[in-house]
Amino acid sequence: MKLAILFLGLCFSLQAFADQTQLHSNLRDKIWDALEKNHNQTLDVTSLNILKATLALEENNPKKALTALENLDGDADPLAELLKAEAHRREALTAVSASGNYAKHRKLSEQQFAAIDLSEDLNEATVRLQAFADKIDGTSGFPLDILMLDPNVKSIFLVDKARSRMFVYQRNADEKFVRVADEYVVTGAKGGDKKTRGDARTPNGVYRFTSIRHDPGLRAKYGPVVFPIDYPNYLDKLHGKTGDGIWMHGYPESKKRRPPQDTRGCFALPNPVLQQMETYVKPGQSWVVIGENFAFGDKSEQADLLASIQSSLQTWEQDWESLDAEAYLSHYHENFRSGKRNLKSWKRYKKRVNGNKKFIHVNLDDMTIIHDPTTWQEGEIVVVEFKQRYQSSNYSDTGKKRLYLTRVNPTTPWQILIEEGL
Repeated sequence: MKLAILFLGLCFSLQAFADQTQLHSNLRDKIWDALEKNHNQTLDVTSLNILKATLALEENNPKKALTALENLDGDADPLAELLKAEAHRREALTAVSASGNYAKHRKLSEQQFAAIDLSEDLNEATVRLQAFADKIDGTSGFPLDILMLDPNVKSIFLVDKARSRMFVYQRNADEKFVRVADEYVVTGAKGGDKKTRGDARTPNGVYRFTSIRHDPGLRAKYGPVVFPIDYPNYLDKLHGKTGDGIWMHGYPESKKRRPPQDTRGCFALPNPVLQQMETYVKPGQSWVVIGENFAFGDKSEQADLLASIQSSLQTWEQDWESLDAEAYLSHYHENFRSGKRNLKSWKRYKKRVNGNKKFIHVNLDDMTIIHDPTTWQEGEIVVVEFKQRYQSSNYSDTGKKRLYLTRVNPTTPWQILIEEGL
């Protein structure tokens, strides 16, 4: 795989890198600015110029890379020497190509230069640049909205509309979620959250892929494969959002480049990248979180938020088992919905059902908790999904359940906005 990457994710070919939009040009400018300033002298001369040379090669500017490496003439750093070799190789290839038909063995020379592949030896340089860029752009660490994932979750796709980037996480051999892709993504032609059918906006929220479709009839417009998500979900419907058919898809066959906001509401990737994503998509087991400016960091930063959610769920469970109807029903928000029931009809239903029971035991397992990065009109939202084992004096059941919890601010308790059996 060639050296060029989008600084922050999977490796791309040089041409694919050159085809990216102004967004990544802006990010490159930020990185150059940080390298030029080198505040507090955090980087030594060798590390600083290795990063500059790597970034210059990412831009396919070997002359600029060599200028950066001139400061290291007396330094025998092997990585710097490899970067010099790669820069000279590219300059030589350009020069041979420019000679046209004059050079007798031009084609042979081009093939020889092109065949010298240093990319594997230069992996350290690309990793160094990736780590530096992540710090500049605030994307180093784990996404803080992903709080807990049950064993059945196979992958997580984060679509960051503000950054025009899609981060993909998958379980590794140690069952830990790690970043496996970081891609340029195109979203709706109009900014903000989707409200109505045809508004050309990509919805904000927490979703899942529902299927994988290889439809020859869609290929010319949407690429080789499409991945629908379950928009509108329960929360969207509660807020009156309309429309459907939100997909992860590719580019029209006639296009190789697209600006950051250019779809009718879906999110799109270059076709070769889209095909790579099929490896990570497991319908029903791959979640999709869409929002803006995701926060990243150390998992310890999630502790207080996760503890508050777990505490609320435990209290809800205990109050349910206590047969104290008022205590149990106090956990439900005034705008609560479950199917066709609002809070008033839910209270009547639960008082009638629970009034005839001598005991209730509830156990929650295989829990997934995802924080919605978007603030809704009720406040902060988290999605909680789990397997529920329910037993009472006259009924028992096991099934999947999804709750949408909300709170106005961190000092107020979480309440159940939506409760649905799956």
